[in-house]
Amino acid sequence: MNAVSNRIKPKEEPQAPKPNKVFIRFLFLCAILVILAIYAQTEDLDFLSYDAEGKVEISPQRQELLERRLKRLRSSEQYVLRADRDGYYPCYSCGSDTLIFLYTGEVWKYGVTMRGEKGRYGAQVRKKRLIYQVQFRGTIYACLKAEALKIFKYPLLPENMKRTPSIIRPPGNKADL
Repeated sequence: MNAVSNRIKPKEEPQAPKPNKVFIRFLFLCAILVILAIYAQTEDLDFLSYDAEGKVEISPQRQELLERRLKRLRSSEQYVLRADRDGYYPCYSCGSDTLIFLYTGEVWKYGVTMRGEKGRYGAQVRKKRLIYQVQFRGTIYACLKAEALKIFKYPLLPENMKRTPSIIRPPGNKADL
């Protein structure tokens, strides 16, 4: 026999497994999420406060949020999106057709927002070749009423009456409301 093959090899010390970097990152991310969840819960606990007489009331921060919300409900706007130029636009009311040809100025959609054009659409209106025009300002109820009237009366608009077949609502409105 060969002398080399008869030698007994020393046993190797078992090495501690190397921690998986992905697992460590996962644990770190979980810890951050737990901390954020705890912070979010404690932040929500500040919705009440006490007045000088010790009576419980809504916190000043919460009261301010309420006032801003009520102001937005009172100052909503009903708008129309019109075609900025002749061309094909998406149509959600055209049956199997997904596009419809609109001439410049024709109605694509009626809508309501409490945030104005920038808050509702940002820069998307121009990218979609549309013009945003406010048609009515008032309470959210009054704006929703104006929108409903315009959507339901859309089939009577001359621009729609000339189509064959005409469509039930503006091309950009997916539903009546």
